[in-house]
Amino acid sequence: MKVLLAVDGSIHALHACKFLTAFPLPQPVQVEILTVVNPPEVVMSAQSELWYPQFIEHQEEIARQAISSGERAIRGLDAEVSTHQMMGHIGHCIVERATEENIDLVVVAAKGHSAFERVLLGSVSDYVATHAPCSVLVVRQEIPEDRGVNDEIPPASFRRGMIAVDERGVSDAMLNELCRYSWTDQHELTTVTASVKLEVFREDILASTMEEAARRRTEARRCADAAAARLSACGAKATGASVEVEHVGYGLVQYAEQNSQDIVVVGDSGRGLISRMLLGSTSRYVLHHVHCSVLVVRKAKKQKA
Repeated sequence: MKVLLAVDGSIHALHACKFLTAFPLPQPVQVEILTVVNPPEVVMSAQSELWYPQFIEHQEEIARQAISSGERAIRGLDAEVSTHQMMGHIGHCIVERATEENIDLVVVAAKGHSAFERVLLGSVSDYVATHAPCSVLVVRQEIPEDRGVNDEIPPASFRRGMIAVDERGVSDAMLNELCRYSWTDQHELTTVTASVKLEVFREDILASTMEEAARRRTEARRCADAAAARLSACGAKATGASVEVEHVGYGLVQYAEQNSQDIVVVGDSGRGLISRMLLGSTSRYVLHHVHCSVLVVRKAKKQKA
């Protein structure tokens, strides 16, 4: 598997590196650590020409330090590691690099900082999850306020994962992709199907509506159990569950929080740019609201040689 790991030297990016070391990536693994220098938009003049080159040189040094920190953070990962540096819009560069290198998985942190001490990998993570042509792992972890980049980052743990499934083809493609991963019985996976509650205010159709609701619940559980069986056959410890909710995205987020999940997995068809830009209302809702990390599974489209 080819992995693109985006770093910016922030504590959030370092935690993303540690999370990657605990993730069951399919072997063999190649990791490219990428950092991007985002130059300020300035009108070049005699005055700006005095400070701009030194500013860029300073930012490039910060980028090199970010790469070094990332390399140290993923020590112990069984992977071939390389590094790369780009200049430009952060999100654009990450997506461009992922496309050029036929990357299978992009890893970004949900928060970070730029040269101007502003949030970097927050809006960037959303952009990458939406536009990347491959799967994207957005690492979101609670970090103590007093912890800095120079503090030792504790080892990451990944045990519980929730996988949102339904009867659509996108879920089938997602499960095919997940079966490539190196699951063990230490990973407790729950495949969850959410069905929307049916409300009725007319007595003449109450009975038929109740029957339809029961049919949907049965189908939802059957779908979840079938997905769990497929993952169990791949070495994971998987069980199925179904929930009946008023809003699918909200229901999935609530389930993840109530069951202390380390990651939520959602699928996306990725069929063309428009589809990726839409991402899917449920997947986008989960990405924006869940407390834990999110893996958006999207089958990478390999370029022709």
